[in-house]
Amino acid sequence: MKSLRMPVTTASRKGVSKLAAEAEEHRVILTSHGRPVAVVDSAERLDEDLRLVREASRSVVEAAGDLALGRSNRFTLDEVCAKLNIDPRRVRASAATKQG
Repeated sequence: MKSLRMPVTTASRKGVSKLAAEAEEHRVILTSHGRPVAVVDSAERLDEDLRLVREASRSVVEAAGDLALGRSNRFTLDEVCAKLNIDPRRVRASAATKQG
């Protein structure tokens, strides 16, 4: 998802209703002198992000518990990506780029 960077002064001139409308379309990163200072996002997207973080946390805790109990559940990259809602093609492309 593409984020929109917007200076605080611009957001202030546009007003809260315009800023809220922008946030419905994409995450808005408010900046001051070019530095990010705040994020405005839709409630729906925040709820979905929180759900994904909770789901990923649960998976990490379950895997750590299995390791602590001596159970070795090995997952493929595709299985891990599915649990974390990440595109495995992006992970592979990123790894290939870093390998050089």
